[in-house]
Amino acid sequence: MTSKAARRRFKKAERLRTFRQTQRKKRGEQRGERFRSAVAALVGLVFGVVLTGYCGLMLAGAVGLSGTSGRLHVDSCAVVRTYNNKPTTECHGQLLSTGGRLIDTDAVIEADARIGSTIAVRDQPLTGLETLGFRAIVGWATLTVMGLFVLAFGIVSALTLCGWGVAATAGSRYIAAPAAAVGAGGLIYLLAVLYEHAF
Repeated sequence: MTSKAARRRFKKAERLRTFRQTQRKKRGEQRGERFRSAVAALVGLVFGVVLTGYCGLMLAGAVGLSGTSGRLHVDSCAVVRTYNNKPTTECHGQLLSTGGRLIDTDAVIEADARIGSTIAVRDQPLTGLETLGFRAIVGWATLTVMGLFVLAFGIVSALTLCGWGVAATAGSRYIAAPAAAVGAGGLIYLLAVLYEHAF
């Protein structure tokens, strides 16, 4: 065998080895990308369903569709620390039904309220007392739409992972609407909080 033929065979073997290494590397990167997409889709779907469900329940209570409504006459408020050492305001007082019947003499709610004021509340089955009013409705509506946004992200990720790129592209066009609604709702909620503290 001539040295020229040996060199050609060696170069050919070298090119084949390089090609195989490149293909292995590409397959590894594709597997990693598919795994990341699967995790993003799963997290988006699960978190979106949980957030939408919980916030939808709370929104139903805020607009008066679930729970028992009443009024809380605020006797005292104090800043306390929660389980994760986060400061929150707890108000204590008498809880009256909408008919005026005394339900609880020492009801507790996490809310910013003035001492001596009476606030509208709703006793929710899963979470206890929640405030009612415009601020609560806007806050829970915004979080419900945020849950729908996360759910839509999970669906688009799942469609992309399944190879339905056309459907995912079409679906991703509509994600901007919930994102804009979340931004607008957050701004309205902030203005409602500022208004309640100012007046």
